[in-house]
Amino acid sequence: MDAKITTVLEKIEKDIAESKNATWNISREAGIFLNTLVRIKKPTRILEIGTSTGYSGIWLAEPLQEIHGELVTIESHDERFAIAAKRFKEAGLENIIQQIKGHAPEIFPKIEGTFDMMFFDATKTEHTSYFAACESRLEVNGIIVTDNIISHKDELAGYISMVQQKHNFQSSILPIGTGLMISLKLS
Repeated sequence: MDAKITTVLEKIEKDIAESKNATWNISREAGIFLNTLVRIKKPTRILEIGTSTGYSGIWLAEPLQEIHGELVTIESHDERFAIAAKRFKEAGLENIIQQIKGHAPEIFPKIEGTFDMMFFDATKTEHTSYFAACESRLEVNGIIVTDNIISHKDELAGYISMVQQKHNFQSSILPIGTGLMISLKLS
């Protein structure tokens, strides 16, 4: 990994450690997993719902440089959106990251194209609406990674049940970070 990107990730980790809102970002363990998954899967276009301050976006975007991919990331909070933009620029990733300011369920229909991978890490009670809006825009053999599956299992119970009942999806829950659910679209 490029030294500039490593420096920015370490800076964010320091900010997270000193913050009372550390839960707004994924764990380093989850970041490494996402980065590895992107390297293996080689998606050309990723959608992230819930940019926060850019930590997960950097992990997702870093390997996209090699395959000339794109990360489209949505954030509704003004301050977090601005912090993420600054961090993406510091990491030298701003050219492959398209930031969109807004509320995901309302913004998503305005985004064109399909995606090979999606990462859900925003308002937990809205995950079923994210899935409903995104399902047809996910390519076959595309994956949805959902964060906080274990830490917020009560809030996400309806979402988990809905995705697991979909016959064209295969899902697994992994004890990484606060819990990740990986859902592969089969058809």
